[in-house]
Order: sequence, then C-alpha cells, then structure tokens
Amino acid sequence: MHRILWCSLSAFVPTQCPQGFVAVPTKNPDGTMNLMNWECAIPGKKGTPWEGGLFKLRMLFKDDYPSSPPKCKFEPPLFHPNVYPSGTVCLSILEEDKDWRPAITIKQ
Repeated sequence: MHRILWCSLSAFVPTQCPQGFVAVPTKNPDGTMNLMNWECAIPGKKGTPWEGGLFKLRMLFKDDYPSSPPKCKFEPPLFHPNVYPSGTVCLSILEEDKDWRPAITIKQ
C-alpha cells in the first residue's frame, strides 16, 4: 500500500503536477514521511468566485488504500457546492459505497 501511495505522490512532482497544485506527505515526529496524511493546496479556478485563492486540503488515507478512498477535507472549510460545511469534499467518487474504484488515481 505504501508503494501505491508513493507512486501516486510521484504524480505531484513539480514537472508533472497541474500548475498551482501542491500535494506533499506530512512528516512523522521522527522526520520520516507519513504517506497516510498529505497536505495539499488547490488554486481557485479562473473566472469563478474562487479565482486568486489557494485552498488548503488534507487527504487522509486508510491502511487499505486503494480499496477505500482517501478522506479529503478543506482546512479551513470553504463555501462550495461540493464541500460540506465541515470542509469534507462531497463527491460520489470519494465514497466507498458509491462510485469509488481502486483504479481512480489521486491526480484524478
């Protein structure tokens, strides 16, 4: 599973990452990477009320990833039609009992 997350992380190296997007694993107290907890930033799309913003998102992975989806949560929460008031992203592809499939990649 860590190998799968590491391969997913490689999609976010600066030359491969969509412009303005950031996704990096957090560090454990001993300085090692915690591939189960990523800090991300997403730029606001041009022509929308979010243009010019950089929105922080946390992605938490369970031990059985990719069988189960990551939990994606904006910190702090933001107003958006696909975001619950708690900041949790509301998309059926991120729900295990709905449209999540292990073939879905982090970059998608």
